[in-house]
Amino acid sequence: MGRRTKEHEVFAEERKFIQAARKELQADIPNDKELKAGYAALLTKYEKFLRETSKIWNISDSQSLALMRMENELKSMLDNAGQGFLTIDGDLKVQKQSSAECKRILGRKISGMPIAELLWPDNPSQRADAESALAQMLEEGADAEACAARLPSVFKKNGLLVRVEYKRIVKRGGDDSRIMIILTDMTEQQQSRERLEYLSTHDSLTGLYNRNYIERRLNEQRTSLDLPLSLIMTDMNGLKLVNDVFGHLRGDELLVRSAALLRNVFGNEAVCARWGGDEFLILLQGTDAQACAEKVRSLNEACAATAPDPIKISMAIGAVTTKSAAQDYAQLFQQAEKEMYKKKLIESRNVRRKLIEDISETMYATGIEDPEHIERLSTMAIELAERLGVARNSAQMNMLQLLVKLHDVGKMAIPKEVFRHDKNMTPQQWDIMRTHSEIGYRLAFSLGEPALAEAILAMHERWDGKGYPYGLQQEQIPEMSRLLSLVDAFDIMTHKQTYRNKLTKDEAISEIIEKSGTQFDPLVVEVFVSWIDKAM
Repeated sequence: MGRRTKEHEVFAEERKFIQAARKELQADIPNDKELKAGYAALLTKYEKFLRETSKIWNISDSQSLALMRMENELKSMLDNAGQGFLTIDGDLKVQKQSSAECKRILGRKISGMPIAELLWPDNPSQRADAESALAQMLEEGADAEACAARLPSVFKKNGLLVRVEYKRIVKRGGDDSRIMIILTDMTEQQQSRERLEYLSTHDSLTGLYNRNYIERRLNEQRTSLDLPLSLIMTDMNGLKLVNDVFGHLRGDELLVRSAALLRNVFGNEAVCARWGGDEFLILLQGTDAQACAEKVRSLNEACAATAPDPIKISMAIGAVTTKSAAQDYAQLFQQAEKEMYKKKLIESRNVRRKLIEDISETMYATGIEDPEHIERLSTMAIELAERLGVARNSAQMNMLQLLVKLHDVGKMAIPKEVFRHDKNMTPQQWDIMRTHSEIGYRLAFSLGEPALAEAILAMHERWDGKGYPYGLQQEQIPEMSRLLSLVDAFDIMTHKQTYRNKLTKDEAISEIIEKSGTQFDPLVVEVFVSWIDKAM
């Protein structure tokens, strides 16, 4: 429709002239018949000429639109091909047409720019060699492939790694040759290759080397290793506890902290690797047994100096040294592992005690527990337990002392926005808070203290069975839980809290007597009241 309108606009005057002429011929005006006939014939020929011209116009217009459409489709295809396409002329300058990817890669408009300045701006020597090869490539009869082989196949620009291909384009007749240059952004592919190579040799969590790298390196470099060779193997203490109580994200944080500590202690002189879930391995070339022992001492000191978050970094360490390149490395690993587990077994009691100290320190530092409150509880609980017949140095008394320290330990894993020392929590927040008994149970169980775990779990049970988490009642509740829950309540009542004023001793005793047989064990209440009334 548009072409037809355009055609009529172009021949409008001619058509008006023909129409006017025919009207004049048809008018009843005396004229020379011969002249009139000639005039009519001329008009007929002219009209035929216009028709033919109009056909030619339509054909030309259609072909022009088809060519434009093809050109637009080709440009769209090249712009979306993910590669940059440009051509250079005999002056080695970029011609007008190029794909959109060229501008993205090169970071600017490129039409009319010398190609060598665009691709190799900072290397005059390379630029000169490239210009020579490109000029030769344009010469008639030149070996285009040989010339292209002399040209750089990659370049770096704007942080991108770009592959370059060169194709000579010859028009019909061999005149006006050009070179098409194809640019391909290889940055993502290169990064993917580097990432895969990194993951094949490194632990993704800690960034240390992995087991695969160590084994491959020892096998490939057996004869070139600098002897003597020392090997240190470590096993994390308390990682399972952190995973069970605080979640695997906190456990991962502990592993990352430990890896950073190893890098700091051993520096670049050693190869540090994550050997397994909670095991690390350190290779020390050119290090004898004495120097290795010094490194182990430094590692222990560094671990002891870390902050409890939620526990300090602690490792069982085994070390071996060999002076022979023919040493069976699998046997060397076994020796180091055996030494490590031997240390872990010997140190297990001290490690457990240290973990408890770390946890207590963290509870004090974060405000979850008050050291003065714990000290008062310890004094009262031990005195009350003795009056109930518990021997001072018995296993039950030792467990009670741990219970005093750790009865609220599960609160360490409660989100900060939920944990408050007041009673303004929503029902949903209280539901979360009540889980701290179960969290404390898991922690004590991870420490190898099953009786302590059961006592922590039952700290909020009631004598009448209306407590939580399981609604235990009377003798179902562990004795030390019944004892400490009463002492804890008395100390809280007689000291000011954020949500209530403190009570006098008599007011607190009255409240405990009132709850005897419901919240508290009547026997424990009777013994406690009889003693505390005289003691304070």
